[in-house]
Amino acid sequence: MILSNRERNSLVWRSDDWVYKCQPKYLTDNEFYALRTMFPSGYVPYAEQVDIETIRMTYIKTSSVTDIDKFMIHEKGVLDAMRRAGLRHGDLTEYAVLVVDNRPLIIDWSESRTWDDPRPDKRPDGDGHWLSLTMEK
Repeated sequence: MILSNRERNSLVWRSDDWVYKCQPKYLTDNEFYALRTMFPSGYVPYAEQVDIETIRMTYIKTSSVTDIDKFMIHEKGVLDAMRRAGLRHGDLTEYAVLVVDNRPLIIDWSESRTWDDPRPDKRPDGDGHWLSLTMEK
């Protein structure tokens, strides 16, 4: 399956147990850095850089939330992990939060920023606000 996002100039497709994402080099660099930095937290899928414009992530078969309390307990964990990593996601909408066994996995880090980056996030209300809205859906 191939999905295209013309606005960001990216192309996403699945092949076997991987999801590939091809996008401009600066977005690939940004996303791979964030995924690699966040991986020890357990809140992102495993990723590899394939070439200068392509990364691949482990395909995640998502599920629905079956225990809202167990799921919501991770909200603070995600935000704490991002702070420890020195990262802001900037776009934590429902498309960026996958659910696996009542645990969130965060994807789509291409527009993330380091904590001290002065550029504004895509969603100015902040990661805590958007993650809370997204997880409560």
